[in-house]
Amino acid sequence: AAHHAQRIPCCGVSSAMGLDWTQICFAACLMVNMVDVMGTLFTAPVLVPYGQQLGATTGEIASFSTVRFGLAIISLLWMPRLADAKGTKVTLLVSVLGSVVAYGIQGNSHYLSGCERQSYTLNMGDTLQLWEGHDCSLINGTVTIPSDSSMAQAVGTGGIVECTTQCSNKNGVYFFMVGRALAGFFGGTQPILRSYISQISLPNMAVLKVRMTFLFASHQAGAFALSPIAGVISQFGLFWPWYVSAGCGVLIFAFVAAFFMNVEEIKKRLHSPVPSTEGDEKGETTNESATESEGEKKVQESTSTAYEGPPPTKDKILWFLLFGYFCIFLTVSALMLLLPLLLEYESYGLLDPNDVERLRERLASATSMVMIPNGVSNLVFSTVGFLIISNFIGDVKTMRLGAFIASVMLCLYGFVATEVWHLLILHGSMGIGLGLFVPALGPTLQRYSTLAHPKKAAQASALPLFGMQLGQVVGQPIFGAIVGDSQDRNRMNIAWLVAGICFALGAVTMDLSMILIHRHPVMKRLKYSPEQVKIMIETGAKEQEVFVEDMCKKLRGMLTEGHPDFRGARLWSGVAQRFIERVIDRSIPKLREGPEEHLEDVALWLSKVGDEKEMEWFRKRFPHVRLPQIADSATESTSFPSSPAPKDYS
Repeated sequence: AAHHAQRIPCCGVSSAMGLDWTQICFAACLMVNMVDVMGTLFTAPVLVPYGQQLGATTGEIASFSTVRFGLAIISLLWMPRLADAKGTKVTLLVSVLGSVVAYGIQGNSHYLSGCERQSYTLNMGDTLQLWEGHDCSLINGTVTIPSDSSMAQAVGTGGIVECTTQCSNKNGVYFFMVGRALAGFFGGTQPILRSYISQISLPNMAVLKVRMTFLFASHQAGAFALSPIAGVISQFGLFWPWYVSAGCGVLIFAFVAAFFMNVEEIKKRLHSPVPSTEGDEKGETTNESATESEGEKKVQESTSTAYEGPPPTKDKILWFLLFGYFCIFLTVSALMLLLPLLLEYESYGLLDPNDVERLRERLASATSMVMIPNGVSNLVFSTVGFLIISNFIGDVKTMRLGAFIASVMLCLYGFVATEVWHLLILHGSMGIGLGLFVPALGPTLQRYSTLAHPKKAAQASALPLFGMQLGQVVGQPIFGAIVGDSQDRNRMNIAWLVAGICFALGAVTMDLSMILIHRHPVMKRLKYSPEQVKIMIETGAKEQEVFVEDMCKKLRGMLTEGHPDFRGARLWSGVAQRFIERVIDRSIPKLREGPEEHLEDVALWLSKVGDEKEMEWFRKRFPHVRLPQIADSATESTSFPSSPAPKDYS
C-alpha cells in the first residue's frame, strides 16, 4: 500500500526538504490564506477600539468593512484573470505584497489622527483643574477624574494624566480607509487558492477533500489561534496587530517566492523521467510510473469532457449559493461589529469613565477572550466532531443541526447575555454550530464547481464568493444603522434577532443548493468509472434510474387502454395475462456476472434479437468476443447458461 501511495497523481517529485512539491505548494496556499485571515480575523478584536481611537463614529467604523470587502469584489474580477495570464505564483506574490503595504498603512493611521495632547504629572495630593474642550485620561498611576467634576485629584502615589484637545481631525480615519481599500483590492485570493488546490489534487478526490477541509478549517480556526494574540499585543498599542500582520506577510512573501510552483511546473517534474540508479528494479518502477502517469492523463482527459452544461453565470445552483453566502456573511460581518459594541454596555463591567484608553484596551481583551471558546469549539467540531456526528446521521442532517444551533444562538445574544460569561457560553455554542455547518459545504461545492464547469472552474468558484464579499460589504453598515450611536439595548436586541434570521435564511438556501447539487447529473456520474462515463457520453445514454423509470412508464402505456402507446391487448383474460407475463419475463435473459461470461451472454442475446447496427457496434467494441451466427428456431429455444428455471404460468 505504501508503494502505491508514493505514486498517486497528487504527489510530485520530492524536494530537498523531503516533502513532495504539491505538499509544499499546498502549505504555501495555507500561508497566503493566513495573510488574508490576519487582516480580518486577527485584527477584529481591536478594530472597534482602534477606530474609536482614530476618532471614527460607529457609522465610520462600520464603513471600514464596507470599504475592505467592496474592493474585494473588484479583486475577484482581476486576480483570476491575472492568474490565468501570468500564473498563480505571480498573482499570489502581488496579493501578499499589496496586503503588506495595506497593513502598514492601517497600522500607521494613528499618527495622523491625533489632536493636540498635553501630559501632566500629579504627585500625591495634587489636583488638576480641567477645562472644557478637552478629554483627559489616565496614562498610569492613581488619579481620579470624575465625570461630574472639573477637578482631577491624585490618589496614593499620584500618576500621569493626558489631556487631548477636542478637534474634528479625521485624517487618521481616511488614511485607515485607504489601507482597508488596498487590503480588499489585493485580498481576492480565495477562488485562486481553491482552483489551484483542486488542480494539484485531482483526480484523487480523497486528497482534494482533505486539503479543502484544511483550507476551510485554517480560515475558521483563525479566530481561535490569532485573536488571543491580538488581545495581548494590543496592550502595547492598538496598532500593533497590523504591524504583526505586515511582518508575517513579508515572511510569507519570501516563502512563496522561493518555494511555490505553478501547476505546469509541478506537472513537468511529475512526468519528467527519473534516472535509474539502483538497477533493474528502479528502472522497472520508473516504467510503471510512466505507464500509470499516461493512464492518469487519459482519465483526466475523459473526465474533463464528462459534462458540458451552461456557463457559470447561467447556473442556477451557483446563484442560489451566491444568495446563501450573502445572507451568512452578512451575519458574520455583523458579528465583528455587534460583539464589541455589546461589551460596551454597563452590565458587562468593562466601563471606566476615568480612562478612555484603558476602556478600549479592556474592550479589545474581552473581545479576544470571548472569541477563544468560539474558535476552540469551531476547530474541534469542524474536524473530529463533524466526522463522528456525520457518521451517525449523515452530512446533510449534520449541516442542518449546525445551522439550527447557530441561528438560535445568534437570536439569544441580545436577549439573554448580560455578563461576559454569558457571551462565553453563547459564542462557544455558536462555534459548535459553525463547526458542524461549514465542513459539509466546502468539499461538495468545490467538487461541483470543478465537475460541472471543468473549463471554467475558477469562474464557477468565484461566482458564489461575490455573495460572500457583498454580504461583508453591506453587513456592518446595515447593522450599524440598526444599533445606532445611542446604546439603546432594544435596538441592540433587534440587531441580534435580525442576524439570526439572516443566518437561518442563508442556511435554508444552502440546504436547497445541496439538494440540487446531489440531484445534478454530474454528481450522479461520480458513481461511474471514467470509462463508463465516456461510454455514456459517446452513446448518448441516460442515467440508469431515469432509463428504468422511462421503461416502466412505457410498459404501462403499452398495456393501458387509451394511452397513445396502447398495443391493443385485451387483458380481461387470465390466459392473455399469463402469456404477456411470460413474453416479458423471457425477453430479458439472466446474464452472468463474470466479465468474459457476461460478454458471451450479451453476444448470444444480440445474435437472437439484435439488428445489424447493434451487432456491428458490438464487434468493433469487443473484437475478441465471438458473435454467434443468427440462430435458427432450434437455437432460439435454447436458454442462457444462467437463466432461471421456467415458471409455470398456468
